[in-house]
Amino acid sequence: MNRESDGSESARGRRSYLAALGAAASLTGCLGGGSTEPTGDSADPGADENGNGTDGDGSAIEFDEDRLESRHGIEFDRVRHAVDDLGLDPSGEVAAEEDVESALSEAGTLLAFPEGSYRFGGTVSLDAERVGVLGLGGVAFEPDFGFDGLLFDGQGETLDEVLVENVDVDIRAPATTAGIRINCRSRFHVEGVEFLGRGTNGSPGGTTSAFLLAIRDEDGRGVLRDAVAKKGSRIDGYEGGNGRIGVWVGWSNKGTVRIEGCDFREFGNNGVYGSRTPGNVEIVDCYFLNNNVCGPRIGGAGSYVENCTVEIDVDRYTGGAIDTTTEFNTRAIVVEQGVQRRGAPALPAGAEIRGCTLRALRSPRAQSVIEQSPVARSLVVRDTAIRCDVDGTPAVRRGPVGSLSYRPDRRRPPRPHWTRLRNVAIDGSAAGGAAVDLRSAPGSRVTDCEVTCRGADRDGVYLDRSPRSEVTGGTIRTDGHPIVVAVDPAASADALLCLGVETALERTGDDDGGIELTADPPLLRTLDQSAGSDGVCLGLGPGAPTLPVVGSPSDSLRFSIDALEDGTPLGRVLDRP
Repeated sequence: MNRESDGSESARGRRSYLAALGAAASLTGCLGGGSTEPTGDSADPGADENGNGTDGDGSAIEFDEDRLESRHGIEFDRVRHAVDDLGLDPSGEVAAEEDVESALSEAGTLLAFPEGSYRFGGTVSLDAERVGVLGLGGVAFEPDFGFDGLLFDGQGETLDEVLVENVDVDIRAPATTAGIRINCRSRFHVEGVEFLGRGTNGSPGGTTSAFLLAIRDEDGRGVLRDAVAKKGSRIDGYEGGNGRIGVWVGWSNKGTVRIEGCDFREFGNNGVYGSRTPGNVEIVDCYFLNNNVCGPRIGGAGSYVENCTVEIDVDRYTGGAIDTTTEFNTRAIVVEQGVQRRGAPALPAGAEIRGCTLRALRSPRAQSVIEQSPVARSLVVRDTAIRCDVDGTPAVRRGPVGSLSYRPDRRRPPRPHWTRLRNVAIDGSAAGGAAVDLRSAPGSRVTDCEVTCRGADRDGVYLDRSPRSEVTGGTIRTDGHPIVVAVDPAASADALLCLGVETALERTGDDDGGIELTADPPLLRTLDQSAGSDGVCLGLGPGAPTLPVVGSPSDSLRFSIDALEDGTPLGRVLDRP
């Protein structure tokens, strides 16, 4: 089968992308101008000198039944050779799906493929208790021209453990796309799978995700490791929710799905869509580039994004001109924890983003870098570096809490709704808006963060209807205002904001019109709040420190905190909108 090369890496080079990811997450490295895209070495640590696949200890994967009967904790009763035992054609001339499905219908079977290209004209269904597919080196599965569906569909009731390892899925033929679904009871291990070519975005309900993964047992665990898809689909094909997804972890997942060391780019509908599942999703050491909607998307407690690099730079998109009229929105990470289905409980609060490097460099539309959606509950972001060069785009945004009118099953999430940042570095040339934009997020915290807004008229931290929030430690430098508080006219004695006196706030723009409020003693109060440090609390209502407000109390108050020579905090309202 004649396929034009698109420049994608072969099976022999897929694992090398991941070597640079650990260092990419450092705070000092992320704020520079260059990309942290993993490049790796020319040699694949997963192949021997002859191009054969290798075991984890570096030895070649040879057809040795005794040795292959146990892989990644999955025990097999027999190992069959795809060519010698089944007579499959490694030249790709004869379709293999019927013989493969027949061989894998026997529980406990591992089917090993020697080097070659194997043609598939239809879907292989998996429903035996334990089954596996293993490439011995240089193995490609090639769906027929025009194929649009699942290459492997594993969701039988008896399906318990599944292995898919060391194969390519070649979809470089025009109008061809394919995916792998594994919905099993207790364990799957998918490793070293690369999609070659660009998948297609389909009609409503017809788009095939690259991976659809689920573990049905709460104590079960599935791993997707070292998977690569560099040309997921067209990134402007989302309209109506029909864009191709890199990894879908959906409603039927009750266990834990771990996605590690993967590389997902240019998908039209999320690189990893893992927020609408009652189970946990762990995304670790992965790289994402130019995925529409977002790179990784997660839900509640037990789910996290760790040590990942996510970049948005449409100048590096390889699919040609982009149509931005079709629901185009390139965010780095999205968190949502609302009601999953009618009558189902909301996900528990507690998602985390930690140790990540996030860059939004160029995009015609990016709502935010980190988006905490209106149906999200709480979020912790720590030890993370964010660069945003897209004007008007927040580095971190907590959307106004509420339901989504176009999704009646996505109702207002229960509390808490806070956002908490710790040891987060935010930089970039974006102008306008605010670096941290938190709405309806009471109890939020910005702790020991370095926020530098170099763009014109850009504020640091914006708090709207988010009382009892704290800013402690760190530095906020802005051309606009370091902190903006939108006052809720219904506020009672709640503090609008508590600031640790050690927080350094600096406005680089013109603040000659500022109104100093040092003559108003109730403005300042020493607290035992803010993680045990003394602070300044600003608020409205009986019993709270008061701010004199000109006009309606719903006006926003924009202020900074400086220290006089004697260390006394100074509150200053800079201006009004």
